[in-house]
Amino acid sequence: MKICIAGGGLAGLSLAHHLRETKLDFVIMEKDSRVGGLLKSEERNGYVFDTGGSHIIFSKNERTLKDMVNLIGNVVMHRRRTFIHYKGKFIKYPFENGIYALSPEERYEILRDFVRNIMAERKKPENLRDFFVQMFGERMVEKYLGPYNEKIWKRKLEDMSMAWSEDRLPQPPVEDVLRAAVGLETEGYLHQLRFFYPMHGGIESLPRALEREVGEKIKVREEIKSIKVDDGVQVNGEHCDYAVSTIPMPVLGAIIGGKIGELSKALDYNSVTVVGLGVRGSIPDFHWLYVPDSDIAFHRLAFLSNYSPNMAPAGRGTIIAEISHKPKNTVHDPVGQVIEGLESLNINVDVEESAYWVNHFAYVVTNRDYFEVVPRIRKELERMRIYTLGRHGNWEYLNMDAVWDNSKKMANRLGAML
Repeated sequence: MKICIAGGGLAGLSLAHHLRETKLDFVIMEKDSRVGGLLKSEERNGYVFDTGGSHIIFSKNERTLKDMVNLIGNVVMHRRRTFIHYKGKFIKYPFENGIYALSPEERYEILRDFVRNIMAERKKPENLRDFFVQMFGERMVEKYLGPYNEKIWKRKLEDMSMAWSEDRLPQPPVEDVLRAAVGLETEGYLHQLRFFYPMHGGIESLPRALEREVGEKIKVREEIKSIKVDDGVQVNGEHCDYAVSTIPMPVLGAIIGGKIGELSKALDYNSVTVVGLGVRGSIPDFHWLYVPDSDIAFHRLAFLSNYSPNMAPAGRGTIIAEISHKPKNTVHDPVGQVIEGLESLNINVDVEESAYWVNHFAYVVTNRDYFEVVPRIRKELERMRIYTLGRHGNWEYLNMDAVWDNSKKMANRLGAML
C-alpha cells in the first residue's frame, strides 16, 4: 500500500518518520525547493533567522518531547523568560501571573472580576470574547487579552469561535491569581516553562533531521496541481492507495473543486510578515515579548540569540518580529516599522543585517463558520480516501508537539489498514 503525502512541512515529514515503522510505501510532494514549511531558517552573514516566526520545542507529553529532542540531538534547554509590554512596563508572562507589577487599583479590578466569574453561573460561550471573559474576567480581557488578540487576529473577538483556544488556554488556578495579586511569584503555562531549542541551525534543524531519514522519498519543486480519485487517489498523476494532505485546506479545496471547493471559500486565515534584525551589542535578556500596543506594528518579538548563542556572531544579537496581517494586505516598509517599534519600547539597537519574509498561510482564523464548515470538508475528503493533517492541512491551530502526536496517530491508522 502506498501513501501520497502532500506537503513537506513538519506534518508531512513527521508522518513519513512514523510511517517508516510500518510496511507502507510513501512519497512526499513539496512545492518549494526545500522542505520545512514554517520551520525554515536562513543564515545571513553569521546571523540565523527563523523565517516562519518563533518556534520552540515543548510538550506536556514527555515521550513526544524526548522524541523530538533526540531527533535533533544537540539542543539547549531553557527556563522561559518571557514578558508582555503593558503601559511602558515589561509584565511577566502569562499576564495573570504578572499582575503584581500593576497598580493596586488595577490589581483590585482584575481580582474582583476574576472572583465574580468563579461565583457566576456559567453559560456556554458564543464567541472568543465570551470565552476569554469566562476564563479570566472582564478587566483582564479589556486590559490585555482583547487588545492583543484583536491585534494578532485582525478581527473582533465577537466574530471568532473559540475553537483554537479551548485546548491552548488552560483555566488559571485560582490560587495562582490570588498569589500574583498580592505579590507572590507564580508560574503559569507550566508545560511551556521548560523548552528546548537546537544548538545549531535554527528551528530548521528539526525538519533537516527528518529529511535525513526520508530524503529519498521526497520530491521537491512538486506543486500539487491535480488530485483524481479512481480505485485509489492520483496525485499529480502518481497513483496511491490513500493521500494525506498537509497543504493549506483552502488550496486543497481549490484543486479539488466541486462541493469541497465551495465549502473552502468560507475558510479564513492571516498572513505573517517576519522581520529579522542582526544587531551589534547586547539585546534584552528575554526569550520573547508580547506587544499588544496598537501603535506598534508587530505583535511578538523573539530574541533568537538568547535561544542559542550560535544564532548570531560573538558580541551580536538576532531578533525577529512578527507582523500579522490579512492575506491581501502588504506591510509597508516592515524593517523600518520594526526598528521604530523597538525604539517605542526603549529597545535601542544598532542594526547590521536585516531582511523580511512573508508567510501567506500563517494563522488559521477560527471564524463563526469554522465548526460547521471544517468537519464537513474533512468528511467529504475522507470519502475520497484523502486525510488531512497538520495546522494547515487539518485547518486547526496546533503547536509542534500536537502535529507530531497527530502524525503518529495517522501513521498508526494507515498502518492498521494493511
